[in-house]
Amino acid sequence: MDIARGVVQRKVEAFQTFILHPITAQLGTSGIQYSPVVTISTTEVEVYNQLLKPDVQLALTELELGLTQRFIELTGGTTSGSLMYSWKARSEWDDPVGTLRITSYCGLSPTLAKGVASKATSEDTVSGYIAVGSIPNAPLRLVLTAKSLYASAYSGEIKNDSYVRMVGVVVPGA
Repeated sequence: MDIARGVVQRKVEAFQTFILHPITAQLGTSGIQYSPVVTISTTEVEVYNQLLKPDVQLALTELELGLTQRFIELTGGTTSGSLMYSWKARSEWDDPVGTLRITSYCGLSPTLAKGVASKATSEDTVSGYIAVGSIPNAPLRLVLTAKSLYASAYSGEIKNDSYVRMVGVVVPGA
Protein backbone atom coordinates (compact mmCIF):
# COMPACT_ATOMS: atom_id res chain seq x y z
CA MET A 1 0.00 0.00 0.00
CA ASP A 2 1.40 3.41 -0.94
CA ILE A 3 0.42 6.56 0.94
CA ALA A 4 1.01 9.87 -0.85
CA ARG A 5 1.97 12.60 1.63
CA GLY A 6 0.62 16.13 1.50
CA VAL A 7 -0.69 18.91 3.70
CA VAL A 8 -4.13 19.19 2.14
CA GLN A 9 -4.81 15.66 0.92
CA ARG A 10 -3.73 12.15 1.76
CA LYS A 11 -4.17 9.55 -0.93
CA VAL A 12 -4.17 5.82 -0.20
CA GLU A 13 -3.50 3.53 -3.14
CA ALA A 14 -4.69 -0.02 -2.51
CA PHE A 15 -3.22 -2.47 -5.02
CA GLN A 16 -5.44 -5.38 -6.01
CA THR A 17 -4.52 -8.56 -7.91
CA PHE A 18 -7.00 -10.50 -10.01
CA ILE A 19 -6.34 -13.75 -11.86
CA LEU A 20 -9.03 -14.45 -14.43
CA HIS A 21 -9.39 -17.56 -16.58
CA PRO A 22 -10.98 -16.68 -19.93
CA ILE A 23 -12.46 -20.18 -20.29
CA THR A 24 -14.71 -21.58 -17.62
CA ALA A 25 -16.09 -25.01 -18.35
CA GLN A 26 -17.20 -28.10 -16.56
CA LEU A 27 -14.65 -30.61 -15.38
CA GLY A 28 -13.55 -33.24 -17.89
CA THR A 29 -12.09 -36.67 -17.40
CA SER A 30 -8.72 -35.48 -18.67
CA GLY A 31 -9.00 -32.09 -16.94
CA ILE A 32 -8.57 -30.31 -20.28
CA GLN A 33 -11.37 -28.15 -21.65
CA TYR A 34 -11.47 -25.76 -24.60
CA SER A 35 -13.57 -22.81 -25.68
CA PRO A 36 -16.27 -23.35 -28.30
CA VAL A 37 -14.75 -24.28 -31.68
CA VAL A 38 -14.61 -21.61 -34.38
CA THR A 39 -14.10 -22.48 -38.05
CA ILE A 40 -11.34 -20.51 -39.76
CA SER A 41 -11.11 -19.84 -43.51
CA THR A 42 -9.33 -17.29 -45.70
CA THR A 43 -11.29 -14.43 -44.09
CA GLU A 44 -10.04 -13.25 -40.69
CA VAL A 45 -12.32 -14.42 -37.87
CA GLU A 46 -12.41 -13.93 -34.11
CA VAL A 47 -11.61 -17.22 -32.43
CA TYR A 48 -12.08 -15.58 -29.03
CA ASN A 49 -13.54 -12.21 -27.98
CA GLN A 50 -14.37 -11.63 -24.33
CA LEU A 51 -14.55 -8.71 -21.90
CA LEU A 52 -12.58 -9.68 -18.77
CA LYS A 53 -14.00 -7.83 -15.76
CA PRO A 54 -12.40 -7.95 -12.34
CA ASP A 55 -14.63 -7.09 -9.37
CA VAL A 56 -13.52 -3.44 -9.49
CA GLN A 57 -12.15 -1.00 -12.06
CA LEU A 58 -8.36 -0.92 -11.98
CA ALA A 59 -5.69 1.50 -13.14
CA LEU A 60 -3.29 -1.23 -14.25
CA THR A 61 0.31 -1.36 -13.04
CA GLU A 62 1.04 -4.90 -14.22
CA LEU A 63 -0.47 -7.32 -16.75
CA GLU A 64 0.64 -10.93 -17.16
CA LEU A 65 -0.77 -13.38 -19.72
CA GLY A 66 -0.58 -17.10 -20.36
CA LEU A 67 -2.76 -17.90 -23.39
CA THR A 68 -2.88 -21.32 -25.07
CA GLN A 69 -4.59 -21.74 -28.43
CA ARG A 70 -5.09 -24.85 -30.55
CA PHE A 71 -5.64 -25.06 -34.31
CA ILE A 72 -6.61 -28.19 -36.28
CA GLU A 73 -6.52 -28.49 -40.07
CA LEU A 74 -9.91 -29.92 -41.12
CA THR A 75 -9.84 -30.67 -44.86
CA GLY A 76 -6.94 -33.13 -45.04
CA GLY A 77 -4.92 -34.06 -48.09
CA THR A 78 -3.05 -30.75 -48.16
CA THR A 79 0.66 -30.28 -47.65
CA SER A 80 0.64 -26.50 -47.80
CA GLY A 81 -1.73 -25.63 -44.95
CA SER A 82 -0.78 -22.44 -43.19
CA LEU A 83 -2.55 -19.92 -41.01
CA MET A 84 -1.87 -16.61 -39.31
CA TYR A 85 -3.09 -15.52 -35.88
CA SER A 86 -2.58 -12.81 -33.28
CA TRP A 87 -3.74 -11.78 -29.80
CA LYS A 88 -4.82 -8.22 -29.02
CA ALA A 89 -6.48 -6.36 -26.15
CA ARG A 90 -7.95 -2.99 -25.25
CA SER A 91 -9.31 -1.28 -22.14
CA GLU A 92 -13.08 -0.75 -21.81
CA TRP A 93 -14.31 1.05 -18.70
CA ASP A 94 -16.92 3.50 -17.47
CA ASP A 95 -15.61 6.86 -16.28
CA PRO A 96 -17.04 8.43 -13.06
CA VAL A 97 -19.78 10.13 -15.12
CA GLY A 98 -20.85 6.77 -16.60
CA THR A 99 -19.46 7.27 -20.11
CA LEU A 100 -18.00 4.15 -21.73
CA ARG A 101 -14.32 4.69 -22.57
CA ILE A 102 -12.58 2.43 -25.09
CA THR A 103 -8.91 2.49 -26.07
CA SER A 104 -7.49 1.29 -29.39
CA TYR A 105 -6.48 -2.35 -29.69
CA CYS A 106 -2.93 -3.11 -28.64
CA GLY A 107 -1.15 -6.13 -30.13
CA LEU A 108 -0.20 -8.60 -27.40
CA SER A 109 1.70 -10.81 -29.83
CA PRO A 110 3.07 -10.26 -33.29
CA THR A 111 1.09 -11.83 -36.12
CA LEU A 112 2.28 -15.42 -36.01
CA ALA A 113 2.24 -17.92 -38.89
CA LYS A 114 1.90 -21.66 -38.42
CA GLY A 115 2.26 -24.47 -40.92
CA VAL A 116 -0.51 -26.92 -40.04
CA ALA A 117 -1.35 -29.36 -42.85
CA SER A 118 -3.32 -32.56 -43.49
CA LYS A 119 -5.45 -32.79 -40.35
CA ALA A 120 -2.53 -31.94 -38.08
CA THR A 121 -2.91 -30.13 -34.74
CA SER A 122 -0.90 -27.17 -33.48
CA GLU A 123 -1.07 -25.99 -29.88
CA ASP A 124 1.02 -23.06 -28.65
CA THR A 125 1.21 -20.85 -25.57
CA VAL A 126 1.86 -17.11 -25.71
CA SER A 127 2.94 -15.83 -22.30
CA GLY A 128 4.69 -12.99 -20.53
CA TYR A 129 4.32 -9.52 -19.05
CA ILE A 130 2.71 -6.77 -21.13
CA ALA A 131 3.54 -3.05 -20.88
CA VAL A 132 0.43 -1.36 -19.52
CA GLY A 133 0.93 2.02 -21.23
CA SER A 134 -1.41 1.06 -24.09
CA ILE A 135 -3.84 -0.84 -21.86
CA PRO A 136 -4.22 1.55 -18.91
CA ASN A 137 -7.36 0.19 -17.24
CA ALA A 138 -9.31 -2.96 -16.54
CA PRO A 139 -11.85 -4.27 -17.52
CA LEU A 140 -10.14 -5.27 -20.75
CA ARG A 141 -11.29 -6.99 -23.92
CA LEU A 142 -9.16 -9.94 -25.06
CA VAL A 143 -9.33 -11.06 -28.72
CA LEU A 144 -7.69 -13.86 -30.73
CA THR A 145 -8.02 -13.53 -34.52
CA ALA A 146 -6.92 -16.03 -37.18
CA LYS A 147 -7.16 -16.67 -40.91
CA SER A 148 -6.06 -19.36 -43.34
CA LEU A 149 -3.54 -18.43 -46.02
CA TYR A 150 -4.74 -21.14 -48.41
CA ALA A 151 -8.02 -22.88 -49.14
CA SER A 152 -7.65 -25.13 -46.09
CA ALA A 153 -10.20 -24.86 -43.31
CA TYR A 154 -9.18 -24.94 -39.66
CA SER A 155 -10.81 -25.07 -36.27
CA GLY A 156 -9.55 -22.80 -33.52
CA GLU A 157 -10.10 -22.72 -29.77
CA ILE A 158 -8.36 -21.69 -26.56
CA LYS A 159 -7.51 -23.91 -23.61
CA ASN A 160 -8.94 -23.63 -20.10
CA ASP A 161 -5.51 -23.25 -18.45
CA SER A 162 -5.15 -19.83 -20.10
CA TYR A 163 -5.05 -16.95 -17.63
CA VAL A 164 -4.81 -13.18 -17.30
CA ARG A 165 -3.26 -11.70 -14.15
CA MET A 166 -4.05 -8.02 -13.53
CA VAL A 167 -2.46 -5.87 -10.81
CA GLY A 168 -3.59 -2.32 -10.32
CA VAL A 169 -4.92 0.42 -8.12
CA VAL A 170 -8.66 0.55 -7.54
CA VAL A 171 -10.19 3.56 -9.30
CA PRO A 172 -12.33 5.39 -6.72
CA GLY A 173 -15.93 6.09 -7.64
CA ALA A 174 -15.91 3.75 -10.65
